[in-house]
Amino acid sequence: MIKTIYMHWLELQKFAPVLRQLVRQQLILRYRRTALGYLWTLINPLLMMSVTAIVFASLFKVELKTFAIFLFAGMIPWNFFNSAVVQSSSAFISNESLIKKIYLPKLLFPLSVSLGMLIDSFLSFIALFLIIILLGGALSWSLIFLPIAFMLLFFFAFGLALIVSVATVFFRDLQYIMTVAMQALFFLTPILYNKQMLAGKIAWLVTMNPVASYIELFRAPLVETVLPSLPVITNAIFFAVLSMAFGVTIFIRYEKKVVFRL
Repeated sequence: MIKTIYMHWLELQKFAPVLRQLVRQQLILRYRRTALGYLWTLINPLLMMSVTAIVFASLFKVELKTFAIFLFAGMIPWNFFNSAVVQSSSAFISNESLIKKIYLPKLLFPLSVSLGMLIDSFLSFIALFLIIILLGGALSWSLIFLPIAFMLLFFFAFGLALIVSVATVFFRDLQYIMTVAMQALFFLTPILYNKQMLAGKIAWLVTMNPVASYIELFRAPLVETVLPSLPVITNAIFFAVLSMAFGVTIFIRYEKKVVFRL
């Protein structure tokens, strides 16, 4: 297994220019021929979160500024996680003609999707972070933890992306099921609400949700201006390692069968 992983790493280095091109294509083609172009990457999440903040602040009868900061800090990691996993489900199917035409490491395709979503998310984060500051969010030394939060979230999402990208080749309906499943998971993740508000079975389900730890990784520095607690960091590391272990194992086991099922 270790030798196989090392060989994949060498292949990635050899095909690094192809990876860069796939990521570039991922970023550019999405908004090609639109008037605002890549600015939609910043405008889309901003508009969506602003509308959501106004609606839910009215429903929950809380101060708009306070809830907007709380919401933005939760939506930043969720948007990346959701986009990386859902879009990776069609990573091989969308590139079927290219995969059948020439040899390219299969790992390039889900990796390029995840990296493209990471860049998207980081740019959106910069815009939303500026808004958080304008709304009254505080700057603190705990913000230096955010790059680590992005890294842990990336590995967690990428491990799942490897699993769904392979699984979808064998079960095509999964790419549509994933969209519905992620919508359900959204409401079981403490993004619109604080998990301390819940009780009973719902509270238990939210606590068992691994994505909740990654929300806390971002929310602690941005909202509470403190470092995430040690149990939260430990959980995030555990689930990232577990996700990568399962993802890499499944990918290596089935990657040679992918081309025959496309």
